[in-house]
Amino acid sequence: MAFVASPQQAAFLDWVVKGKGSCVLEAVAGAGKTTTLIEAVERAEGSVALLAYNKKIADEISGKLAARNVDWKKAKAGTVHSFGLSAYKKTFPRVKVEGLKVTNLIAEAGKSVYPDHVVRVYSEVVASLVSLAKQRAIGVYGAIDDESKWFDIIDHFDLLGREKEDAQERAGEIVNAAIDVLKASNTRTDVIDFDDMVYLPVLLKLRFWTYPWVFIDEAQDTNPARRALVKAVLSPGGRVVAVGDRRQAIYGFTGADADALDLIRDDFNAIELPLTVTYRCPKAVVGHAHQWVDHIEAHEDAPEGSVSLIDYSELHARNDLTGGTAILCRNTKPLVTLAFSLIRDGVPCRVEGRDIGKGLIKLATKWRRVKTLHGLEEAVGVWSETNIIRAKARNDAAGAQSIKDQADTIRVITAKCRAENRDSITAVVDTIQGLFEDNVDRMLVLSTIHKAKGREWDTVYWLDRENTLPSRFATQRWQYDQENNLCYVAATRAKQSLIEVTVPRSAD
Repeated sequence: MAFVASPQQAAFLDWVVKGKGSCVLEAVAGAGKTTTLIEAVERAEGSVALLAYNKKIADEISGKLAARNVDWKKAKAGTVHSFGLSAYKKTFPRVKVEGLKVTNLIAEAGKSVYPDHVVRVYSEVVASLVSLAKQRAIGVYGAIDDESKWFDIIDHFDLLGREKEDAQERAGEIVNAAIDVLKASNTRTDVIDFDDMVYLPVLLKLRFWTYPWVFIDEAQDTNPARRALVKAVLSPGGRVVAVGDRRQAIYGFTGADADALDLIRDDFNAIELPLTVTYRCPKAVVGHAHQWVDHIEAHEDAPEGSVSLIDYSELHARNDLTGGTAILCRNTKPLVTLAFSLIRDGVPCRVEGRDIGKGLIKLATKWRRVKTLHGLEEAVGVWSETNIIRAKARNDAAGAQSIKDQADTIRVITAKCRAENRDSITAVVDTIQGLFEDNVDRMLVLSTIHKAKGREWDTVYWLDRENTLPSRFATQRWQYDQENNLCYVAATRAKQSLIEVTVPRSAD
């Protein structure tokens, strides 16, 4: 079907051809932003770098470019990290990627460098602080030794926890240790971690291939390091198109700025253009989403659709739990519990997120001496209790929620294995591997809302909103805002029907 631009899309595409400077294109969920970007590529004068948030989106854009026979010299799509790594390998071709680079550096220095208390109690805080410093591009913007920059990070993420006097008293020691670790990390150019892929090429001012146009997808989830890389990729006098939706910002816990679109607008002196019409959601769903975002509009030809409410006890009797349907929830544990129940009733389903499964397997196999389900449950219990306390001490709401969710999910899986008379860690691993998958479309999908971002289904069941949103660990204003954004993301995955599923409040 030939592309027919809406008035808002036409205004943007006209700006690409006739306008000047840069643009922040704010697009609501389902506004056809990827299609609009592809159209813009074909109209742009000169080559285009398309920076995607993750590999899945980058591959999708690359596929659409290939389908249009767009030459690779005209447009290159990739993740921000792939552009950074490509530049890094030009100078350091033998580099190795090591995810625990910072953790290992802290361990190597140990007590010989840092006070014993910092190493024993706050090594994880130091590692988190260094990771966030890389994402905040410390050293690129401001000197690494500028302690005020580090305390700004601590304050924003409340890493030390306001109620912990000991942490506050030792804040200077923690910051000094983090500064030393970052400096050591920056000199280890033969090894890089995920943060380094974006941070180090900019810090070291390495040579990038540059483009007269840079398109940033999911721009609401950028941080200072990513935006610094955009400047490195952009040719002198080049133009930036930042596409995003501030109400779909849900990755603040990873270091993304809650006001990233405003920062891009100011940084590049960009105009702002809207895409407020959704082509995905029916009118009823759009009306439901207005409680979180009041400017999203349904297309005039959109079907009415439906929004309804059912009790959890009614879910199993539904006849649409097949491909084209998804069940979404804030947390993983309720999805895994439901998945086992559905499979027992003969309903084929998978939980979206192979990486979630890998994380659970890593946790289940963490203790070499643990061989039984009971032993695993005890070990996970101690692990979760200890690490939730640490996460809450530094007010890491996302971390605390993730730890609790992982522990609860492991307990659900061990209960499943016990019911099947399989008392081994191998049984746990096998169960996890059989349950989690990526890009499921042939059967019912169960997915966290975070994992569902960027996807759509005809029918969406939204499981247990009342008891899971906002996360009980959210304490800061920006964290509450992003929990509300999760509601908007969940509602706008539905192309026809949105069904909220109420669940009785559990003891935990």
